[in-house]
Amino acid sequence: MGRTLDYMKFEWFVASRYLLSRRKQSFISIISIISIIGVSLGVATVILVIAVLDGVEHGLRDRFLANEAHIVLRDFGSAYFSDYDSKIEEIKKVNGVVAASPVVYSQSAIFRQDNNNIDAVILVKGIDPELEETVTGFSQFVKGSTGFQDTGIIEEASFINDVKITGGIVLGSRLALRIGVTEGDVLRVVVRMVEDALNPDSLYPIIKHFVVIGLYESELTVYDNQIAFIHIETAQEIYEKPGQANVILVRLEDAELAPEVAQKMTEPPAFDKIQMPMTTTWLETHAPLFAALELEKIATVIIEALIILVAAFNIASTLIMTVMEKTRDIGTLRTLGSSRGNIMRIFMIQGSVIGMLGTFIGTALGLGLCWLLSTNIVRPTPLFALGLVVCLIRIQIAIAILRLSLYAKIRRIGFTILWVIAIAFGLYCLVEPISLQELGLSQIYQMNQLPIRVNWFFVGFINVLSFAICWLATIYPAWQAANLNPIEALQYE
Repeated sequence: MGRTLDYMKFEWFVASRYLLSRRKQSFISIISIISIIGVSLGVATVILVIAVLDGVEHGLRDRFLANEAHIVLRDFGSAYFSDYDSKIEEIKKVNGVVAASPVVYSQSAIFRQDNNNIDAVILVKGIDPELEETVTGFSQFVKGSTGFQDTGIIEEASFINDVKITGGIVLGSRLALRIGVTEGDVLRVVVRMVEDALNPDSLYPIIKHFVVIGLYESELTVYDNQIAFIHIETAQEIYEKPGQANVILVRLEDAELAPEVAQKMTEPPAFDKIQMPMTTTWLETHAPLFAALELEKIATVIIEALIILVAAFNIASTLIMTVMEKTRDIGTLRTLGSSRGNIMRIFMIQGSVIGMLGTFIGTALGLGLCWLLSTNIVRPTPLFALGLVVCLIRIQIAIAILRLSLYAKIRRIGFTILWVIAIAFGLYCLVEPISLQELGLSQIYQMNQLPIRVNWFFVGFINVLSFAICWLATIYPAWQAANLNPIEALQYE
């Protein structure tokens, strides 16, 4: 046991000497540093990119689940049905269901009171505010009032605009901005087209006036740009469907169980009472989007693994050059009794240390950038960081000019620590959360700020993968060194 420990100490000692080579071999040390930097950047990049993709996926998932039902039930052809109260009671009896709400969905054209041209074609959602709150948390996304049938608001708007107001309407925030309306404005809604009694071949619109009582802002363009909410009783009246609905929205305890619960609702005995044959889960609605995000993550991992692989080739080339440079030393060690295994382990340790340092530094850098990109705090200006770097350069020049009789190694370590602190502080000043709204990308990515979510399992996986790639890169150079013939290695020395 003691002899094994001695061999291990010997191998680590020689490997460390080769790793920190100086003078004639300083070029090899520079390549070692470049290899560490390469591995670090590869690991940091993959951690950061996957954190962004995970953040986008979970951000979209959370927003979708907060703004829509987990399961949507409807009849064939979106037909209307009148017994939705009894259906909701039966739906709530299904295991896993938390709440359900009736909805009247319809598509309508809208235009401002001062405009004779259609401004937009939107999706009108007639809801029961109390039941809708239990399913989608409707009120938390509304800026303004949710009193669709508030007589005070309706009478005031009717008096000011001298028109009959049917009720209140909540518009998507982006939709309101697009057509140029705000709270208190009157909006005309084309609810349906009817035949002209005098001319059966022509149609004329039935128009109702609504007062804008609030704006709906969910940070999802798909909703904010094309949806409007009215009271379900108002919707039943204007669409001439008294006491009817065409959709039932369902919320579950666990959104991930939506496919299983939806299947229960379309099978006996639940289906015998619910009688709602068409079910759509939130997973089915957004399946293409989440599949695309998963594909992006897989492609990213492959690309970043190739980056780490390229850095591993640098490690291999460093070891090969070290073997060529240390041919005489290898021959001497073999002559003194070192085995092939000892020689092989020396160079494998050297390469493994490079890979390990690169992996750890890259992990720290990646996690640090993730933290900075997700932390909304006030940071010093970049000029302050630049000033700190300039001060360090001046101090280093002054010490070089004065040639202080400090121990060189301690001085070098001290300056290394100072430069690391300066670089870290510079990143702290420069890196801040990315505003997609300021970049004009919020409509594309459905969120105002680039989200970051660290997947700790993946961080561990990429660390293991990186170290494994770097370790594999050491095998061939180490094997080459172990198989050098000591006689040939020393014959020209």
